[in-house]
Amino acid sequence: MNVGWPASAGWRIARSLALGINLLGAGSAVLSVASVVVTSAVAQSITVATPSISASQDPVRQASDALMQWRRDWENRDFERFSAHYAEAFQSTGLDRATYLERKRGIFEKRPWQRIRISEILWLAAQGTPEALTVRFVQEYDSPQGSDRSRKEQRWIRANQRWQLVAEAEVVLTETDAGRARTKSGAGGIGK
Repeated sequence: MNVGWPASAGWRIARSLALGINLLGAGSAVLSVASVVVTSAVAQSITVATPSISASQDPVRQASDALMQWRRDWENRDFERFSAHYAEAFQSTGLDRATYLERKRGIFEKRPWQRIRISEILWLAAQGTPEALTVRFVQEYDSPQGSDRSRKEQRWIRANQRWQLVAEAEVVLTETDAGRARTKSGAGGIGK
C-alpha cells in the first residue's frame, strides 16, 4: 500500500542485505551507496555505510534510529515521547494527528503492558530526496487483550534536524494471520 507517494516517484529499494551493494543506483547522489538495515525481533541493526556518508549523516541510519525509538516509546507506553514522533501534518487512514493520537492514548490507558516487535524492514527512497523516506515492515503487537500481526508502511520526513512520521497505513498480511489475530484477541485490530 502506497502512503501518499506518486507512482512515478522512481522508487529505488534499499533492501535489508548486509552485502554493501549499491541498491539505490548510481544516480542517487546523497545516498550513493545504501545504508542497509537488518533487524530481528529485538531490533538489532547492521548498517553498511560508505566513506562518502558518515553514520551520523546517513539518512537511512537516522530514520532507522527514529523508527526504533518510536517502537520503544510505544512499547514503554510513554505517550508524551510516543506522540512527539508524529508531525503536525500526520495522516493515517483518514485520521489527522490529534484524532489518531487520542485513539492511541485510549489504547495506552487500557493496557498494563504491550510488546511490539518489528521485522522485515525495508526502506524506500525517492531518488535525490534524502529528507523523505518510506519504510515498510511487519509489526507484531502483543498485550493482555490479544495479539495482532500486520504489515505497516510509514512515511518519515526530516525537519528541524529530526525525523518525524507524516503518514501511516496498515495492511493485514494474510487471511490466515487475520484469523489468528481475531481468534487471539476476540476482535480485530488490537494494536491499531
